[in-house]
Amino acid sequence: MNYKYTLDKSSRKFNCPSCNKKTFVRYVVVETNNYLEITLGRCDRESKCAYHKRPQHTTTTTPFVIKRPLPVPQVEPSCHHKAVIQYFTKDFMQNHFVLYLLKYFTPTQVRNALKKYFIGTSNKWQGATVFLQIDEQLNVCAGKIMLYDKNTGKRIKEPFPHITWLHKVLCIKDFVLQQCLFGLHNLCDYKKGSTVCIVESEKTAVIMSIIFPDYLWLATGSKANLKALLLKPLKEYNIILYPDKSEFEAWNTKTLTLKNMGFNISCSTFLEEKAIEEGDDLVDLLF
Repeated sequence: MNYKYTLDKSSRKFNCPSCNKKTFVRYVVVETNNYLEITLGRCDRESKCAYHKRPQHTTTTTPFVIKRPLPVPQVEPSCHHKAVIQYFTKDFMQNHFVLYLLKYFTPTQVRNALKKYFIGTSNKWQGATVFLQIDEQLNVCAGKIMLYDKNTGKRIKEPFPHITWLHKVLCIKDFVLQQCLFGLHNLCDYKKGSTVCIVESEKTAVIMSIIFPDYLWLATGSKANLKALLLKPLKEYNIILYPDKSEFEAWNTKTLTLKNMGFNISCSTFLEEKAIEEGDDLVDLLF
């Protein structure tokens, strides 16, 4: 029985009959994707082995069928009910982050910042802050809960890092976390082509928005969250990144990739030129 044959186009390799290296690509029958006998194929080590045995006009096929990887099912990200905004954005005078802000800014400035970023309060730890991540379509994607020192504004990291997620505190089972940039819901208030400044810390984004209100300040929430997926809504805006001290190289490398993807983006060297400690950010320079 006559068949048409071809070398297997999958990534599967076998041990070569000649050199015994796992570099052997076997022939398959085009119509059935079944492998031919084990000696028929070509070694990829063309210069060192060069074994290549083609099939004749007829041959017996093996019952082994090429196994293709199954597609990974797409899981829809979860969102919180919008009621969490009203439920958590209260009890501000118990909030350590708010008390810290009031040391440097007027009550009106702080109140406006709280409304702009939907800053919340949690009783997970006394005085803890909730930073809600709300996307440009006003979906409540996530809520990060952190505890700050009300006097220094520093995060409480002892005896353990005081940081968790709202869905864990609310015991929501099977919550699929898909973050967005903190503050992204404010994008509708800024025209396309305007400048968006991105920092790592939510605290820094809030404080910088009070000091420099003409720009939209967003936060990634972590060094690793500088991703094209999270920046996608900013494609038609002018983006300036302000990495923490000593993080310029890592963020600038990502900046070059994002530029090639069509983003109008630059990475500032401002903090690299300042005599501050590694890991410090814009707020550490100002206060």
